[in-house]
Amino acid sequence: MKKRNKRKLSKTAKRIIALFLAVVLAGGGYVLGVNFYVILSNKKNIISLEEASHMDKVDYVLVLGCGVREDGEPSHMLYERLKRGAEVLEKVNGAKLLLTGDNSGESYNELAAMKRVSLENGVKESQMVIDDFGFSTYESLYNAKNNFSAKKIIIITQPYHMYRALYIANKLGIEAYGVTAYLPFYPMQIIWSLREVLARNKDFLLCMFSS
Repeated sequence: MKKRNKRKLSKTAKRIIALFLAVVLAGGGYVLGVNFYVILSNKKNIISLEEASHMDKVDYVLVLGCGVREDGEPSHMLYERLKRGAEVLEKVNGAKLLLTGDNSGESYNELAAMKRVSLENGVKESQMVIDDFGFSTYESLYNAKNNFSAKKIIIITQPYHMYRALYIANKLGIEAYGVTAYLPFYPMQIIWSLREVLARNKDFLLCMFSS
């Protein structure tokens, strides 16, 4: 009896392990599938600075916020976005610079740093529009569409983040293109890139159920 029970337990354990592995593989396949879909379906909308200069009827050059340091200075990544945003704005006639980011408190204000650096980069205050409620990539693009009536935009961010931003914009009904900013070397970049895989899946589902 004991041997039979052990055999039954062994078979049950094997089935549970096999089921667990099947679920893990299916889930992993889904996550990677969505990830590649978001990348491949939006890769064509990433353009060069020269291509951007030939575009017309662009409402905004939209710079997505990211981290600022404790002293209020923009992170290297954000600085490169702002630098590229100013370059693109200079090339695109009639567009405004839409700065969007986290302005959640006195001790943390991405927008103040973004505005100051943009002014230093030669952008006039009259050319800027500020979105104080861009707490996430989705919210920034949702606000661009619903609060600032954006129909055609050029997004500025780093390559690893661009695909998701373009995907969200297009799902919201915005004609969107992207000009990438320089990506400085960060020791944590591998971790951020892995997090971006999950973020693409999150926003894929968010766009699906919000539409």
